[in-house]
Amino acid sequence: MIRRFAAGTAVATGLALSLTGCLGAAKDKAGETGTQIQLSAAQVLGKAAEKTGQTDTYKADVTIDGTMSQGSMKMHMVMQTRLRPTLAMAINIDSANVGGQSMPGGGGMEMRLVSDAMYMKIPGLAAQNNGKPWARMSLSALGGNYDQLLQQAQQQNPAEQTKLLTGSKDVREVGTENVGGVQTKHYSGTVSLNEALAKLDAQSRQKMEKAYQQLGTQKIGFDVWVSDDSLPRKIVSKVQTGMGAVNTTMLFSDFGKPVEVSAPPASEVGEFKMPSLGGN
Repeated sequence: MIRRFAAGTAVATGLALSLTGCLGAAKDKAGETGTQIQLSAAQVLGKAAEKTGQTDTYKADVTIDGTMSQGSMKMHMVMQTRLRPTLAMAINIDSANVGGQSMPGGGGMEMRLVSDAMYMKIPGLAAQNNGKPWARMSLSALGGNYDQLLQQAQQQNPAEQTKLLTGSKDVREVGTENVGGVQTKHYSGTVSLNEALAKLDAQSRQKMEKAYQQLGTQKIGFDVWVSDDSLPRKIVSKVQTGMGAVNTTMLFSDFGKPVEVSAPPASEVGEFKMPSLGGN
């Protein structure tokens, strides 16, 4: 059960990454008006995408609430991410329920993405892993959902997410709010798949069109909170996929602060073996 839950959680995490970020390295030209001119909501998102794209690190507090055909999916995690010069992520999941299965043994789950491998630490896993608390999964060897996880992680940063939203034709300002102690302006809107893809270069458009078609997504509803320094502090997305509805809330902080992620000591790591999804 522990290995099955770990596999399901990794798939859910990959899905969450694909839903919360998607846009490649498209250049955005919005927000180039003079400082004396009142910016439109679309221009604010353009400036936020540009400004956030200049930062290499950030912290995200993520809540995912989905109603899938296989059952509900509820997760809460905190991610620390370094995009450059090399990708690294540290993910702490303190609660997760995937298809009616909660984390075995209670407690939390920790994941680290380093180079081409993901390391997972789950309560009770050591008993099935020769006494070693960590399990290593090679992303390149796991195929399918996992084979895309590295690329999705690289593209899920808030700059790429905000670029996606600049395709919206109906984004509008709805008020001001305090988010995490920072004063922000709140913007709300929707963006269709075609509107989002139109912002991409040909290569990125081809990759993301395929990914969205697999998810069965045609439209994204969103709310964004942007601070005076043009950084997104909160993004809420609402997506209908072929598997069900998924709502994701991301709170961003610690832009530009150092992030160091390393693999666990080799003596504490065993190799993760994918369970047969059709087995007992």
